[in-house]
Amino acid sequence: MQLITDLNDISGKCKDSVVTLGNFDGLHLGHQALVKMVIDRAKEINGTSVVVTFHPHPLKILAPDKCPPLISIYEEKITLFTNMGVDVLVKIPFTLEFASKSPGEFVKDILYDSLNVKEIFVGHNYRFGRGRKGNIERLKDLGVELGFRVNEIDYIAVNGEVVSSTKIRNLLKDGEIEHAAKLLGRPYAITGIVVQGDGRGKALGFPTANIVPEHEIIPAKGVYAVKVFLRGQHYNGIANIGYRPTFGKDILTTEANIFDLNEDIYGEKITLYFIHRIRDEKKFPSVDALVQQIKLDVEAAKNHL
Repeated sequence: MQLITDLNDISGKCKDSVVTLGNFDGLHLGHQALVKMVIDRAKEINGTSVVVTFHPHPLKILAPDKCPPLISIYEEKITLFTNMGVDVLVKIPFTLEFASKSPGEFVKDILYDSLNVKEIFVGHNYRFGRGRKGNIERLKDLGVELGFRVNEIDYIAVNGEVVSSTKIRNLLKDGEIEHAAKLLGRPYAITGIVVQGDGRGKALGFPTANIVPEHEIIPAKGVYAVKVFLRGQHYNGIANIGYRPTFGKDILTTEANIFDLNEDIYGEKITLYFIHRIRDEKKFPSVDALVQQIKLDVEAAKNHL
């Protein structure tokens, strides 16, 4: 996949492009279905499959207080688009100057002149251009004028359930990670750097990696069975998200006990894939009671994984 991050580098890179556009937060099954349509159609016409997205999210520039926490980090989306087989990913740097383009200017300058668009696939509620004034009808009119086809795609459903980024955000916040995974098409994952903790887990016999997540959405407080990706390898483990109420802490932490690993990994990047929610976070009457529960949690995680 070719990644284009400078608008000046677009011209001439795409032949008979089939394009979809959006933020694709989470790149869930609905997004994936749309992207697959683009890839398949590009192959049919011997053209180029192109995904156009924006970084940062437009709301982070235009209305930061209204921007929801994002499911995906940008590097994650690049990997997912690459794995899907997209030919070209165009990451448009979103600025106030870019946001001032009218719908007609955006389509003419970017999609037509630079990307040589032949067909566009977008959701039925797609909006574009200054003040989000462009809609599907305007896009179709521009297609007639400039000579490209617009394919309007309705909501995608999985087993009768409409898939949306908003729904997935809410599921993750409620700890419904397995339901969210069904809509994402994969387990939800967070990536972060391992930092020095207070060593309490090690003292209890369950050393943990304390993680500073790069992702904006952390699943609900609780204990989870996880898959861990570290140094190019996958491990099984158990993760705790919470405030550690047994010890009177008031800072939200994300920590993981990685099975079959006893090494110093401070400063390294790690990814946790949330597979199964074991229980809520709770306060225990004693440290011994906590240790006994952790043993049960570890056993439950091993059985599930």
